Amino acid sequence: MKTMQHSPISTDVDTVAPSRSFWRTPSMTIARLTLESYFRSGWMWAEFVLVLVFFAALFFPFQEDLPYFYGTSNWDLSAIAILGAAIMVRQATSARTYVLLARLSSRASYSRGLMIAAAALRIPIFLFMLLLVLVAHRLINPTADKMFLSALGVLPITILVSVLTVTLSSPIATRLMRILFLVWIAVVLFSISPIFTIPSSVLNILAIVRIPLWPISACYQVSVTGTISLSGILGLLLVAVYIIGLALIAGIWLERRELLLY
Repeated sequence: MKTMQHSPISTDVDTVAPSRSFWRTPSMTIARLTLESYFRSGWMWAEFVLVLVFFAALFFPFQEDLPYFYGTSNWDLSAIAILGAAIMVRQATSARTYVLLARLSSRASYSRGLMIAAAALRIPIFLFMLLLVLVAHRLINPTADKMFLSALGVLPITILVSVLTVTLSSPIATRLMRILFLVWIAVVLFSISPIFTIPSSVLNILAIVRIPLWPISACYQVSVTGTISLSGILGLLLVAVYIIGLALIAGIWLERRELLLY
């Protein structure tokens, strides 16, 4: 009997095919097209300009240490993530969206594509800020190991913020959902710093609303200390769970949403 031999060409094709099919999935295709449209519109460059603004405001005229850099980066890069994701979703949900959604087997792939696009942009934005402070010598005694570990704390937070912004944007979330989220934020802020005197027992009860923020707090500690412990690892894992959960929730909301009422 003759044994069948596989040619190297066929082996290479089998290896490349799954990679190509991955990039051609509905979610990845929507993410690529969204980033291309965002780039052509010029709004992507506005995010980089905002990075320059924060860099000039926070790092001149004195040098700063790593905890200051990563601590402030959590706030300014998250603010940029909110603004950028909101504009990106607004651009990607025009009247042509109805035609695209009609051709998709699942609307969830559209919301996932928007999230991938918004989250992917957080990486070059962060690297641009990091490059600015390094080239301008704005950091005191930076070390590669601490910078890497601190980056592991910053990036998950900014990615989570961008994904959350996409989830709460129209037409994925309803106005009521956004109001409920803002009410929760208000209660969290009140539990941290009450604007009027209330019994301590009530404050202890209100502290329960801050429990969902613990993973974010753990990631923040990783970013400012440049070290990672068991709580930091658990925080990173839970943030990843949050991101996956938001992707699933956004898909369900968009599937159930009557877009004709949007």
